[in-house]
Amino acid sequence: MRNVISWFIAAGLAAAALASTGCRHASKAGAADGGSAESVRASSTSVLSAAQDEDRAPPTQRPPKKALGALQTVKIEAGTLIAGSTPGDVGRDPGLEPALAKVELGTYSIDRLPYPNDPSQPARTGVTRDQAQALCAERGERLCTEAEWERACKGPDNDTYPTGSGWDPACEQHPNACASGYDVVAMGAALREWTSSSVRGADDQERTLAVLRGARPKSADVDHRCARREPADPGAQGGDIGFRCCGGAPNAAVLERPKPLEAFRKVQLDATQVTDMIKTIPQLASLGDISFFKEPDDIKTVTDRGDAGKGGAIMTTGPLMWSPELGEELLVIAGRGSSGSSFVAAFYKLPDDRYRIASSFVLEQNAGPIVLAYNGWVHNRITWSTCWGCLGEEGAVIYRKNRRVVIEQL
Repeated sequence: MRNVISWFIAAGLAAAALASTGCRHASKAGAADGGSAESVRASSTSVLSAAQDEDRAPPTQRPPKKALGALQTVKIEAGTLIAGSTPGDVGRDPGLEPALAKVELGTYSIDRLPYPNDPSQPARTGVTRDQAQALCAERGERLCTEAEWERACKGPDNDTYPTGSGWDPACEQHPNACASGYDVVAMGAALREWTSSSVRGADDQERTLAVLRGARPKSADVDHRCARREPADPGAQGGDIGFRCCGGAPNAAVLERPKPLEAFRKVQLDATQVTDMIKTIPQLASLGDISFFKEPDDIKTVTDRGDAGKGGAIMTTGPLMWSPELGEELLVIAGRGSSGSSFVAAFYKLPDDRYRIASSFVLEQNAGPIVLAYNGWVHNRITWSTCWGCLGEEGAVIYRKNRRVVIEQL
């Protein structure tokens, strides 16, 4: 795969919770950034850090634009939904949520409230998906598709939450007082809602499950994201499962699960492009111009410095595209800067050959070389080394269970 990167920018900003992820490891070699994903902007040298994002005041809930009355619907004109979420966002499930996929939707209408769409009555719960479809049909409507639900939730600005860029917890107690950018209320507040969409199961590829949207009561803030999808048995019933109806021809857009990818793939990058990107990242900007290490000579240098033997590991000095779990893609690079320091860095892959910094480790005044090593049986870990098997001169790039990336020195 040649020229895999056309530019490095980030689409969207990480939630404030990213500031607390991972850890920083100090050593003679340098420091590792434990995985707070920062936004890389190619058009500017400034990067909004997770700490700056944390200083933002929480959004206030949007008041409904009009007085609530019985059986109100909202017409949503044809347009583009940016479906899913930004790789690296806290709470994102890469195996279910698309990576900012552009989906064209036609005009449709949606109930402002969950069924029965009447503020004087509580939401109808405890029904199966088939029962929900039948109740909508009795009114000459239909169950909404999940893409229609998501667009109504995100509003015209494709917000992360129905309340805007962040979640307002007051909406769980007062869902009818919270409106999305399209003036649809009570979305994702304290109710999961049936949609007409289905998704194939993660383990059983032949099995299809219904898709719920929204969140349970007392859920974590990130569970109230508009992009969150939840597979469920269509026959399930629960006191926190409701639905709302839509009108007009159903949109045919389908949000598929991603297909499995090979865990490790070698890629070729242009050092000039990488230099331009590195200069926009505060913790890496001092590296200067970037160059890559050479194969096989630099691999031999690293292995000759130690006496551990390769042990079945596959070694490379080139960039790796890494898929530690379904739907997740990360770019891992080792290189040398003109400053005399070397580094290892990991980036979440975004659409259109864009990338977002996940974690980095700089070996100050250590020119390397650095090799990357992996084993096809272990998908959540890549070893880096300047002296193979030497304590303190190697470490690991680790994909944790919480989907944070950390780079450690061992």
